[in-house]
Amino acid sequence: MTAILRLEGVSKSFGALKVIDDLSFSLRRGEALGVIGPNGAGKSTMFNLITGGLTPGAGRILFDERDITRLTPPARCRLGIGRSYQIPQPFGGMTVFENVLVGATFGSGKPERQCHESCIAVLETTGLLGKANRLAGTLTLLERKRLELARALSIGPKVLLLDEIAGGLTEGECQALVETIRTIHGNGVSLIWIEHVVHALLAAVSRLVVINFGALLAEGEPQAVMNDPRVQSVYMGIDEDAA
Repeated sequence: MTAILRLEGVSKSFGALKVIDDLSFSLRRGEALGVIGPNGAGKSTMFNLITGGLTPGAGRILFDERDITRLTPPARCRLGIGRSYQIPQPFGGMTVFENVLVGATFGSGKPERQCHESCIAVLETTGLLGKANRLAGTLTLLERKRLELARALSIGPKVLLLDEIAGGLTEGECQALVETIRTIHGNGVSLIWIEHVVHALLAAVSRLVVINFGALLAEGEPQAVMNDPRVQSVYMGIDEDAA
């Protein structure tokens, strides 16, 4: 299976602090890839590098075999890279539909009138169609997370980056969100999902990457990675000798 997204030797420092350290991995076309690592491991920085919010100090990023390392965030968005953020920040004074429409028009570059049908489809996929005319500021946490997901989907992404979207949800809400993500993946969208709610992540991804101190620690089949003594030591605090 060919890669739709590749990081090749990517590094990023803030002064003397190296946050991403010679990081290389790929996302296969049609794959759902999970990413875990301790707090401060560089996971969100990695997303910022992929979407163009940050520029790497070394290495390159390829999307559909095109070098996008120096492209602007809007250009990457219009190529098909969508992202949700850990803390939803909708336009509270706008309706749910208007929030999604803003994402669709600015993210795709299409006229507003051409985006109405796709926005309705996105709201249906994310379970928000019945709340299309509600003000975004009145939504519950789960609904705001669904709206964050809907806004990322509104551009019609080839690759969707999910940043801890399950955080703060109840078990039932988490299960419902996983089903939505499975539906999105089943519709042909490739995914990279950063998540601390590991059981939710393992229910949706087919491969797992572990990052520690900005470097690749392990990757492979999810259960094998979770059983790796190095991962258990770094991520779960289990002593390697005991493991």
